[in-house]
Amino acid sequence: MKITALGKSFYHYPKSNAYISNISMSAPNSKGADIFCFKGASSLSDKASIVPSSNPTDLEYQIEKNTGITPVKTVVKKFKNGETYVNISGNIRGKDVYIMPSSGDNVNDRLMETYLKADAAKRAGANKVIAVMPSFDYARQEKRTEKGEPITARLNMDLLKTSGVDGVITTDLHTPAIEGFAPNSMQVIHLESMGVMKDYIQGKQIPDLVIVSPDMGGMKRVDKLAKELDCDKAVVYKHRQAHNEATAQCIIGNVAGKNCILYDDIIDTAGTIAAAAKLLKKKGAKDIYVCASHGLFNGDAMKKLQDAPIKEVIVTNSVEKKPNSIDKIKQVDISVEIAKAMMSISNK
Repeated sequence: MKITALGKSFYHYPKSNAYISNISMSAPNSKGADIFCFKGASSLSDKASIVPSSNPTDLEYQIEKNTGITPVKTVVKKFKNGETYVNISGNIRGKDVYIMPSSGDNVNDRLMETYLKADAAKRAGANKVIAVMPSFDYARQEKRTEKGEPITARLNMDLLKTSGVDGVITTDLHTPAIEGFAPNSMQVIHLESMGVMKDYIQGKQIPDLVIVSPDMGGMKRVDKLAKELDCDKAVVYKHRQAHNEATAQCIIGNVAGKNCILYDDIIDTAGTIAAAAKLLKKKGAKDIYVCASHGLFNGDAMKKLQDAPIKEVIVTNSVEKKPNSIDKIKQVDISVEIAKAMMSISNK
């Protein structure tokens, strides 16, 4: 009788993850062994821990459900001078630690919370620290357009590395070039929400479909979705006067009598999307939908979207839904893809 000791176990997932597909569950090479003797952890929760957000979102709860990992006890509070305090009191020594995305309106507070958690996790003996950042903050400041500007997306990546982050899980970066800001020792898993967007759109069975980019910079994104849906495409030419101020001027492509989907990566103040929708309607478009990866909806974005000739706004749950959200806004879930990425890291 031959007994083989294996350095890692078979992939083992809780029942709640049974529907997650495309993950190998084949046995390691046993070399003719009659009995397998497994060493080490037997489940993802034994090998990984989640450091929760100070204000957990629905996305975070879904990630916890899909991975079966119970978050460790973590304290986050503010001192009276505005400084952030973090304490991870759960045992994370030797584990892969996933820092959940902090929520709230203040992006700088969210980032500082992530930096402090990463530093605390490293000092507590974590094996690896992975920041889950579905919406990568400062991604739109990825280059210099005027003298005297910083490249803030690069700085954010540098600060993540300095604080102890070994990897980042993110979705739909403003430009994939941001991945290049990370050093070779830092893993960046860049996920796309196009798959869940495509499924949602196909489920609506919209005829005479045209995918429209709200600006020239989004054409690659539109090309991919139009190819997936086997439909036509168009682009809105716009002029930007200043930050968060843009004017839609003309459309390249045929939209008359067509149902249009405006496809973008981020909706912030919604000025670009609202102006593009009005121009599409003026050019004879029928129903107008909007798809975007990250719905920030700042300022009077909700009012602009409500007043615009838009039937539905589809975004992922990478950003928490606003309390004043309008009925037009629908969210699609990306937690399964994030959970699969976490499993691919910790089950190696």
